[in-house]
Amino acid sequence: MANQEKEKEYYKAVGSVIRSLRQQYTDKSLCMFAYENDIPRSTLSRIEQGQSECGVVALKKIANGFNWSVSELFAHIESNLGEDFNLIDE
Repeated sequence: MANQEKEKEYYKAVGSVIRSLRQQYTDKSLCMFAYENDIPRSTLSRIEQGQSECGVVALKKIANGFNWSVSELFAHIESNLGEDFNLIDE
């Protein structure tokens, strides 16, 4: 699989995990979560749908929405992705 395709697959997987975490831990709609954490709704929507790469500032705001550090957010994302997810074909 081409590297660009793997990256798109990764964006979709990460976005799906972020959406699941938002629903599980905050029980807030996308609009409410975005509003309360100063993230444009369209940006959060594109991230959750895997249509957009998540920038550092957005990651920090998303983590704050869970009352987590960025490293805690990544730990939750990685645990939900599973160990077999890899960006590099071996």
